[in-house]
Amino acid sequence: GANNTINQYVIKPMPELVRSGVPWGVVNIIEDSDGFLRRYLLGIQIRQKFYPALAVRALQELNGDAPLQNNPRDLRVGKYVIEKMTPSTILINYVGPAKSFPTYSFVNVIDDSEFNIGEEDTDIFEMHKIWGTFKNKIVFIGAGAEELQDVKLTPFYDYEGVKRKMPGVEIHANALYTMLGNRYIHRAAGVWVYLAWLLIGLIVGSLVLIFKPIKSLPLILLFAGLVTGGIVYVFVDADVWFPLISPLLMIAFSYLGNTFYILGTEQREKLRYRKIFQQYVSKNVVDKMLESGKFPVFGGSRERLTVLFSDIRSFTTFTEKNRPEKVVSQLTEYLTAMTDIVLKNDGTLDKFVGDEIMALFGAPYPYNDHAFKACVAAHEMIRKLREFQYKYAEEKSERYFNIGIGINTGEMVLGNLGSRQLFDYTVIGDAVNLGARLEGVNKFYKTNIILSEFTYREVKDKIVARELDKIQVKGKNRPVQIYELLGIEKISDSEHELLVEVYTEALRAYRNGEWYEALKGLRKILHFFPTDGPSNLYIRRCLDLMENPPKENWEPVYTFSTK
Repeated sequence: GANNTINQYVIKPMPELVRSGVPWGVVNIIEDSDGFLRRYLLGIQIRQKFYPALAVRALQELNGDAPLQNNPRDLRVGKYVIEKMTPSTILINYVGPAKSFPTYSFVNVIDDSEFNIGEEDTDIFEMHKIWGTFKNKIVFIGAGAEELQDVKLTPFYDYEGVKRKMPGVEIHANALYTMLGNRYIHRAAGVWVYLAWLLIGLIVGSLVLIFKPIKSLPLILLFAGLVTGGIVYVFVDADVWFPLISPLLMIAFSYLGNTFYILGTEQREKLRYRKIFQQYVSKNVVDKMLESGKFPVFGGSRERLTVLFSDIRSFTTFTEKNRPEKVVSQLTEYLTAMTDIVLKNDGTLDKFVGDEIMALFGAPYPYNDHAFKACVAAHEMIRKLREFQYKYAEEKSERYFNIGIGINTGEMVLGNLGSRQLFDYTVIGDAVNLGARLEGVNKFYKTNIILSEFTYREVKDKIVARELDKIQVKGKNRPVQIYELLGIEKISDSEHELLVEVYTEALRAYRNGEWYEALKGLRKILHFFPTDGPSNLYIRRCLDLMENPPKENWEPVYTFSTK
């Protein structure tokens, strides 16, 4: 209007109806943004006067023209209290799709015995009188043809595969049915909605944290289905309206938020473990450990692993004869080269104890061929040692030190062991102690690499080795067979014939008490390999036993009384 004013006025029914004194009500509608009609306008307030809607006016007539009391939260019509959703509307609790209420053509209503509609006159209304079709019923009269454009979209528009708009007159009938039956749809109280959101977020977060993002996804999808089903059930059965989109968004945001939290935490944890382990574990093992997500924890677990001990022979004498600078330089060169070999073969550098190296194979990331990789590493360590010995002999005319290596496979306690303030990732147990003992036994047999029978069983088809002896180390009650590692896969024909075949036959003869037969084989070996430690040792044993024969129940087991 003029001066940007809004003019509101009521358009009354046709004058004939008004003059008859028939009560009337407004029929305005409020469509939602998607064009669907879910709310019912209870009336219009114009210039201090309230004009009730058609369904409200009908309810008023049913109560003997009871007075209206329009309050902020409800509209009272006699004994009926209409609970408002907004200050002027209620949510219509639809009975169903269009034509859920009995619907009759207006022609059939006026076609009685007193009214002639022409050729199609059947007086059908007389039958309705007999049947009592309209007796004690509330009847709404209005247009239902879609061509008259008084049909609306309702929540039941696409119901059971049938798309059908609802005539406006039937919408008024649904509104009145809601009021008469007190079937109001209640919006869930805000506090309950927020608590439900919080609970949903906590449940989703717990599922993600417990089962991790990928494994928890099916459970969360199932939970989302249950939440949706619960909201629909409460709406249908109890007429309580919980928002549907909000909890589903909460599920999505909680899942994504906790997933990002886990990914961020795991990334930081991976960086931390990478910093810790990359100094003494090969990059390949670290990558596999981080990829698997199996991180070491404080405490221990019992695992089957292989342990390798390496120690320099007569290192104390070497330090006494050389300047400290030379000792440190040569030791650093040696330890660096040996560490590289351990890491290259997926070993874990456990610790340095002076000149001693302790390494694990099969941890922190588990793999099956740890015994073989330990043997390969030991073999490469000896080859590198020979290079150093040759280099120092040729270039500096100096003798380079020698080393011994002991390898054992068995069950060990693995983990971050120590105090809460200071701990090492290491192994302990009898199998570890045996590996350390075998390293020292090399000095007795003048060998470089000794394997226990437990390691040998796992690698015997992949390496070349010979049995050295059956020994009983200090602290052990059961004898252990030990083997010398000669090579990986193969050695030269002459070495195999003498150091393996002839030696094995000589060892068999020795254990059977055939001293002369054993001596023949051992002397043959020393003719070609005069520095072979085990052959020299068994020659001395044979000579000693020939002079001092053993008892009848003699057991060829050598006992080490010291560590």
